[in-house]
Amino acid sequence: MGREVVDLGLKGAKALVTGGTRGLGFSVAAALLEEGAEVVIAARDEQIGEGAVSLLGRGAQYLPVDLTVSGRPQELLRQFLNVHGHMDILVLNAGGPKNASLGAMPVDQLHEGVELVLAPMIELVEAAAPLMRARRFGRIISISSYVVREPDPEMMPSNVARAGLLAYLKAAAFELAHFDVTVNSVLPGLHATQRLVALQEAGVDLDRMLSRVPMGRFGDPDDCGHLVAYLCSKWAGYITGQAIAVDGGATRGLL
Repeated sequence: MGREVVDLGLKGAKALVTGGTRGLGFSVAAALLEEGAEVVIAARDEQIGEGAVSLLGRGAQYLPVDLTVSGRPQELLRQFLNVHGHMDILVLNAGGPKNASLGAMPVDQLHEGVELVLAPMIELVEAAAPLMRARRFGRIISISSYVVREPDPEMMPSNVARAGLLAYLKAAAFELAHFDVTVNSVLPGLHATQRLVALQEAGVDLDRMLSRVPMGRFGDPDDCGHLVAYLCSKWAGYITGQAIAVDGGATRGLL
């Protein structure tokens, strides 16, 4: 039996997905393209980027950028606007910083987490939000992590940087709601991506982590992609300022 088709109202929407060449970002780009959006993915590695565009098809485009370099987030937005004229959807996604635990986290590793996950994403929102506000429409979605609700002792840089971005986006949601610009965060748990492989290679005990997932399995990246597509849709216009877990029920907290 085929998947029931529901029109999300995304046909022709102009979308930028950072970190869209692999993992959850790739799945988000694929889901938006499937709904008829015009999607640009952005990431550092040009070879991987061109390969991702080829796999995605549907007219997907790629822009090379290193968002950790000062001024590059604003330049990325300018390049996007030169092609598409305006932006309807901004998906904030970046690979996680290296793992470190209490007492074993060099200062430069903390800075690396901020420069990868926090600072460039704020710069992108600061540049894109006024344009969305002027058009009185927009969707800003952050692909974050379960650690903003349940910090992991082995992932201190990620705990700090992602929680900081969540706080910024929560405040931004209040500021932009009157203009029909929604701001939400998706909190993935353990999904079958390259990031999971990297965590295992870094010595993280995946069996321990998986034992806390009631569904007893790793997530499918497409689960995250389809949720993001819904949050970008015409049906989600009254949802803003939220942080929604996609984790197989692993998060124990009420909020």
